[in-house]
Amino acid sequence: MEWLITSGIVSLLAGLFLLAGERFRRLGDLLNKPVAYIDSALGAARIPVGIVLVIAGGWMISVAFNYPALWYLHVIGIAVLFFGLLYLFLPQWLAVFSQAADRILFSADEVVLGARKGVGVVLIVVAIYIFYVAYLTVK
Repeated sequence: MEWLITSGIVSLLAGLFLLAGERFRRLGDLLNKPVAYIDSALGAARIPVGIVLVIAGGWMISVAFNYPALWYLHVIGIAVLFFGLLYLFLPQWLAVFSQAADRILFSADEVVLGARKGVGVVLIVVAIYIFYVAYLTVK
């Protein structure tokens, strides 16, 4: 019963927060500031990071060969191995990939702000339904 009330309150607050508009945008601007720059930290330790990534990628691929049901480990292991080799031998390509990803990928803020009113109303309706179910459960 408590989980119904808690989920209803969370849904209601999230829906009201999404409908708040400008406050939501200001909070997003506040939270979009970088806490730390990973590129500079990993660039200074690129050899150890590359070695760890190569070892982790090779291990994932070897595990994937032993367990065919875990087929997705091949893909993850190859990606980790690829980036480990990039760190070791072609670190300048990491900056190229980072810039390409910045241009290709979309901003989640644009999607959320575009659909915030609709999602906010849906969350409020869901919260009302959850409170109704909690009321019927107690009754």
